Amino acid sequence: MTVKVLCLAQLRGRIGGSETAVPLPNGATGRDLLRLLKNRHPQVEPLLEVSRLAVNCEYVPADAELHDGDEVVIIPPVSGG
Repeated sequence: MTVKVLCLAQLRGRIGGSETAVPLPNGATGRDLLRLLKNRHPQVEPLLEVSRLAVNCEYVPADAELHDGDEVVIIPPVSGG
């Protein structure tokens, strides 16, 4: 299966783009996706550890199962003033 991954804020620059298609095995979870991204981009591991996931516009826990064609948004923590 393939999911569309959108990276926001700091992740965008560190991963090298705001959108990418990621192939995953059937039954993969958000946690599996994060693990794959950590392996591909070790420099973003600290951000991924504290990021939230949204699948198809809904926040989900990392253990949520993903499905072919899902849009996964990785949302790192933000600060402001």
